[in-house]
Amino acid sequence: MSGYLTTHKLSNVIDLPISLPATELKQGDWLVVASVKIAEPMKLTYRLLTGSILASTVGISQISNSNKIVASLGLAYVVLRINYAGGSPGGAGALDTLVMNDLGTIQRNTSSTLTLTTAGVYSWVVANNMQPSSTSLVPTSTEINFRVAVTGQARLFLDANG
Repeated sequence: MSGYLTTHKLSNVIDLPISLPATELKQGDWLVVASVKIAEPMKLTYRLLTGSILASTVGISQISNSNKIVASLGLAYVVLRINYAGGSPGGAGALDTLVMNDLGTIQRNTSSTLTLTTAGVYSWVVANNMQPSSTSLVPTSTEINFRVAVTGQARLFLDANG
C-alpha cells in the first residue's frame, strides 16, 4: 500500500463518526450509537473509541456486583456487533467491547485496529449494565441511571484497494 494520497484513494475512503453526546441511559437500557452497512468489496477499519460515564443517580461506591446484569461488563459498556437486531447487546458474540467501570472516560486500546470485511450491518451499542438487587446498598426502588457519552471514528474503504 502506497503512502501517497491519490484522487482514487480519496474518493474511495469515508471517515465515519461514532458519536453520542451526553445522554441519560436508564438502568438496563441500551442505545445504538452508530451503524454502517458494508458489502463486498468494502472494508471497515476501526481503532478509536472513547466512552464516558459523566454522572450517576447513585454513588458508585453503593453499587455492588449483584447490580450488574453481566458481571464482566462493568457499570456500562459499548459493544460492536454485526447484524444487531435488538435485544440486550451483552458481551457474548461482540466483535469488540469497551467496558466502563467508573465515572470518567476510558478509551479503546488504540494500538489494536479491527479490520472488518464480512458483508453486513455493523452497529456500536452502548448499554447500562445495571439491575435492581436486594443484596446491594442501592434500594431496589432506586434506578441506577448514568449520563454517558461515546465518541469514536471508523474508516470505510469502498473498494478492496483501501
